[in-house]
Amino acid sequence: MLRVKAVVLSAILVVIALVFFPLWLGAAVAILGGVFGLSVAVLGAAVVVDLPAGVVRLRLGLFFQRIRLTDITAVIVDKAKVSISRANGWEVSFYAWRQDRLDTLLGLPVVASDIGHAISQAATTAQASGATDAPRRADSGQTSQRTRSRLATALLGGAGVLAIACSLLVRVHWHNTALTVIGVIIALALGISGLLYLLVALWILLTGRAPRFTESA
Repeated sequence: MLRVKAVVLSAILVVIALVFFPLWLGAAVAILGGVFGLSVAVLGAAVVVDLPAGVVRLRLGLFFQRIRLTDITAVIVDKAKVSISRANGWEVSFYAWRQDRLDTLLGLPVVASDIGHAISQAATTAQASGATDAPRRADSGQTSQRTRSRLATALLGGAGVLAIACSLLVRVHWHNTALTVIGVIIALALGISGLLYLLVALWILLTGRAPRFTESA
């Protein structure tokens, strides 16, 4: 069902991009959305706890994340949401697998508790066996952590600028009232989300930490 959902949502994104954006921008968004939807449909989503390798592998289509078990400081489960806090990096969160009412209607299971328990148990085991190397890992990870934080902040700010720019390019003048309303809604959604991204990036630059409501994002 996740694969079917990804295909349907990407198809909707493609239609919106081609209809409401200029052709050059709409084509780019359509290609990216189509590739993402097809990648999820083909590769699916997975959470793999690899204790011998000492890592947790997360995958959603072409996107993947590799987290060392020894870097995990906490695993929090909130209904269908699993959040992994890391010593050397930002918190990573994902839904397993039910996220919203649509997922409920599709009958997607909630297995976040089982996955969270497996990750937490594997992290505890890995950290217990490698406790003697902890000081060295902490020292070597400080520089890479700062680099990743700066890069993530820059990407967040860039995403905000891009969303605002896209909101200004949305076609909102139509002879059809319904299309005009949809276009305005899309433009407002992009503009507001872009402004929020910029504000969060600015907050991180000024304070060195993410706002509390974005820590699990």
